[in-house]
Amino acid sequence: MLSDIKAVIFDLDGTLYNFKWLPLRLMWSLPTDVLRIKADREVRKKLKGCDLATPEAYLAEYGRLMAEKTDFKSHDALNWYANRYMGTMCFLLKRYYSQRPQLEEVFTHLQQKGIKIAVFSDYPRVRQRIRALDFSDKTMAIISGIYSAEDFGSQKPAPRPFLEIASQLGVKPEQCLVVGDRDDTDGDGARETGMNFIQIETHKTKIIEAHHPVWSWEDFAKWVLEGMEPLED
Repeated sequence: MLSDIKAVIFDLDGTLYNFKWLPLRLMWSLPTDVLRIKADREVRKKLKGCDLATPEAYLAEYGRLMAEKTDFKSHDALNWYANRYMGTMCFLLKRYYSQRPQLEEVFTHLQQKGIKIAVFSDYPRVRQRIRALDFSDKTMAIISGIYSAEDFGSQKPAPRPFLEIASQLGVKPEQCLVVGDRDDTDGDGARETGMNFIQIETHKTKIIEAHHPVWSWEDFAKWVLEGMEPLED
């Protein structure tokens, strides 16, 4: 029940900031790497929902798949991904993007209600990307856990990371609320683990049939700040 929430697990990209134009900006910033960026997208789609148990196994599989699709050797693909690609992403977030309106107020209100907060992203360098979005020290201190799916050796919506995050936060899965922009990753992960889910609407949201709230960030913030009134479950 949403009235019994003890922890909120936030997705990052598309949820805590508006990621519009980010894929294009990545390609504009790395014009010689366009084919590699497209290969990364294909590989990530192939790994969607996979659980390879350890970060080492996940990265080995990512490198192997990238080597099949590009001129990279496996170790070169991993170096490109960790440094050039993710480094550029952090640079672009710092230059063009900012956190959602009232985000600090939302986090502070949740903390005051005794609700723990985690941030869980499919991409690595989560802490650096949060910092690039100019999160204050106060906001950072409120966050109980910062996680990348790759830290678990998986990709969303694999259920194990969701369950491990709940365990590390010291709450039961049914006491967790997942807030994310993608129903097929954040939503599926929440449903597979018995967690609640609220979807944040973005410019890419396509709703066919939703059995969960689909809100703008502004409506979600209003709901939190006005006391998280119980919803129809």
